[in-house]
Amino acid sequence: MQQEGFKPDLVTVATVLPVCAELKDLKRGKEIHAYAVKNCFLPNVSIISSLMVMYSKCGIFKYSRRLFDGMEQRNVILWTAMIDSYIDNGCLYEALGVVRSMLLSKHRPDSVATARILTICNGLKNLKLGKEIHGQVLKKDFESIPFVASEIVKMYGHCGAVDHAKSAFNIIPVKGSMTWTAIIEAYAYNGMYRDAIDLFDEMRSKDFTPNHFTFQVVLSICDRAGFVNDACRIFHLMSRVYKVKVSEEQYSLIIGLLTRFGRVKEAQRFLQLSSSL
Repeated sequence: MQQEGFKPDLVTVATVLPVCAELKDLKRGKEIHAYAVKNCFLPNVSIISSLMVMYSKCGIFKYSRRLFDGMEQRNVILWTAMIDSYIDNGCLYEALGVVRSMLLSKHRPDSVATARILTICNGLKNLKLGKEIHGQVLKKDFESIPFVASEIVKMYGHCGAVDHAKSAFNIIPVKGSMTWTAIIEAYAYNGMYRDAIDLFDEMRSKDFTPNHFTFQVVLSICDRAGFVNDACRIFHLMSRVYKVKVSEEQYSLIIGLLTRFGRVKEAQRFLQLSSSL
């Protein structure tokens, strides 16, 4: 862009940084950071938070912390970026510490921050805090937001409270593939594999469309539970009915499952199909 005479503005920089984070392109991310400094774009909350996420995704967590500590004026976006950085690096107790500091600073979590806090409860299996956050979600009417609702369901599932997960799922006002996948995961996490597959079938019977993540979850369940016939059926639905692109990993899963059950000819057929990827 610069070579063609265009000078990236603040909005462009804030847009490109998340791409660097997703690609884990540290070199390009550092170049953009230097460009932002040179052009006096900092401190800007949007760019600082994007830089924090980029450095965290690239495994340079200390840079994220340094950027956060250098900001005298912080808002919920910056606090959430700091929480994300700790979560990305597996430091859940430290992430919880940041949450407490945020609350002490009188900043109230928005829907995104709330979802991240539920992720922490999920990872730490902290049911008590999870229930408290669920209460806040209901007070703020966040339960209608799919990514928040799905985190509530997953949190209860990972804490072993399947009944609570189901109750939370039942009261979600507008369900979608994200929330259905969450309840399927909740049952599977607790070893209720047949119930999880039944929920997948119920999802379809109610005209909800499974997405790539849903199929990834249910195929993994079939693999763990040894549901070879269900796996073949679901694979067919995925590739033929819903036209979802099948990954190499999913081909490997179905081939391995068929081989385990002695269905070698079928496994070979899938192997031939996978070679066309």
